[in-house]
Amino acid sequence: MLALLFSCLLGFPAVAHDYHASITDVKYNGRTQSLEVAVRVFTDDLENALSQRTKSKVVYQANSEKTNLYLANYLQANLAFELTKGKPLKYKFVGSEEEADAVWIYLEVPVQQAQLAQLYVKNAIFTEIFGDQMNIVNVNYKSKTESVMLQRGEETRKISF
Repeated sequence: MLALLFSCLLGFPAVAHDYHASITDVKYNGRTQSLEVAVRVFTDDLENALSQRTKSKVVYQANSEKTNLYLANYLQANLAFELTKGKPLKYKFVGSEEEADAVWIYLEVPVQQAQLAQLYVKNAIFTEIFGDQMNIVNVNYKSKTESVMLQRGEETRKISF
């Protein structure tokens, strides 16, 4: 229900939005033995976060190596997946694309299915900027979806399978 509500909210275009939210969809792919991650954020919030982090004006461009480097570094600091608390898994930045007033960011996290009994998810995206930032994370594994909402002060949650 939570995922449906925020999917609808993020679906509406907004030049200046009154809420700050992101959606992260995580799905296990048994064929590639990896978590496929898609993160949806508002473009203006992303540009704001990257500009503050780099101390220079950043305008999102999907095909810009510089923008992708900024984006990958920002995510490395604010988004993590762990099988054991305190030991983040390495992930690959696959790319990003713009959609109306939002950006989809794609990652791939290699993980063996036998190791996946639980998953710690950290999502602190934009919490350094917005006190009301809500980060919804939907994890789909073995045809079951678990959803959590992360925000400032509670950026990490454990999901058990």
